[in-house]
Amino acid sequence: ISSLVSTSSTSILKSTLHDNSIIQLTLNRPSVRNAFNTQLAKDLIRSCAWIKDQHSTFRVLILNGEGDTFCSGADLKERNQLNTEQWHEQHQIFEQMFESLLQLEIPTIAAIEGFAVGGGFELALNCDLIIASDKSHFQLPEVSRGIMPGGGGTQLLTRLCGPAKAKEITITGRRLSAREAFEFGIVQLLTSPGEVLTQSLELARSIAANAPLSVKQIKRAINLGQGHGIDRAREIELECYRTLVDTQDRYEGVRAYNEKRMPNWKGQ
Repeated sequence: ISSLVSTSSTSILKSTLHDNSIIQLTLNRPSVRNAFNTQLAKDLIRSCAWIKDQHSTFRVLILNGEGDTFCSGADLKERNQLNTEQWHEQHQIFEQMFESLLQLEIPTIAAIEGFAVGGGFELALNCDLIIASDKSHFQLPEVSRGIMPGGGGTQLLTRLCGPAKAKEITITGRRLSAREAFEFGIVQLLTSPGEVLTQSLELARSIAANAPLSVKQIKRAINLGQGHGIDRAREIELECYRTLVDTQDRYEGVRAYNEKRMPNWKGQ
């Protein structure tokens, strides 16, 4: 697993394997509240590509931050040194980082302690599910810095809580409490501080216990169906459904049910 991340002495992205099926990636720059710089973004891109290449090895990804905070966004000290051309070049790397996370076939869980600000909030939004401490908070403050969200924030937030609420959050740049984020549908589960990773692992295990191909196709159907009318959305669902009928896992699932035993999923 260590080959999955940067081999530099800084170890700014750590990986941990749980139960041989759940991969945990930890942003490891606690001295700057886990702000991501160019190298961390490249490490995350490479890690997502590696995970994707493993096919059915990993069933769930958990993304968290080292210490008492998730991520404070892009490293503005690094960005302060960039000219316009360099800013665009760096942002292309950041765009690829967000896209790499968003496009993973397996479910992804953002485990939030402390705060998720700017691009850190967007990292969480690019995950499928967010579990957060009830003392955490969220913010997209880009509007107060002469820029705007550029990691999917405006679009992903709109899909979670609707256009009016997304506009209110992004054009004021205000801070959201964990309770507000939960009530708006941004956060799926609130926990006590210090319990986020434990609860994330519990959720990940409940997902990993199911047929991995089924989980992937459910995620695909929901993601692709958004934005379409109900007729086309149902077609997409059925297209995903049909890919599962002639699989080893579908035969195994039915057989295990009839034999009153736990199924042995192969991801095939």
